[in-house]
Amino acid sequence: MIAILLFASLVLAIGLIVSGGEGPSPSDDPATTTTTADTAPPSSVAPGVTLPLQDLSTAAITELTGLVFPSDMTEFLTSRLEGDTQLDITFVVPAASAGAFLTASGLPTPVPDQRLVTHSSPLWKLNPDPGTTLSSTQDDVGDVKRVVELIGDGGPNIRARIVITPN
Repeated sequence: MIAILLFASLVLAIGLIVSGGEGPSPSDDPATTTTTADTAPPSSVAPGVTLPLQDLSTAAITELTGLVFPSDMTEFLTSRLEGDTQLDITFVVPAASAGAFLTASGLPTPVPDQRLVTHSSPLWKLNPDPGTTLSSTQDDVGDVKRVVELIGDGGPNIRARIVITPN
């Protein structure tokens, strides 16, 4: 019995090495279908599609994305993925200014407790601290997809976490 178990483990290990360690993907199962509805998180971008990220100033990002950054924001940071396929942005703003940011940027009303950013960034950890509030929204503007999460800790400020990808 132990010999059979060891042999099966060896065959599985060799299979994983040969396949690159990846198991079956959802596309391997004909019964599984996927859609890209408005609630889908950012996904991988088609090969060769990039963002024009030569200038990462707030003015250039506003021109590219239509995001209108609040004048009272602090801790503004950007990080772009290698190959310019994604731009991550974060900043802190007084809670009273968060709504004005969303309205000026033309973003839909955020949905409370909805996670749209399902990956970590060099700018933030994946999961907010316990006790924080989270709301998310997303849309497409021009050639980009905008995903925005607003994180609050009960204090006077809100942290915006934004992911921009090519459309």
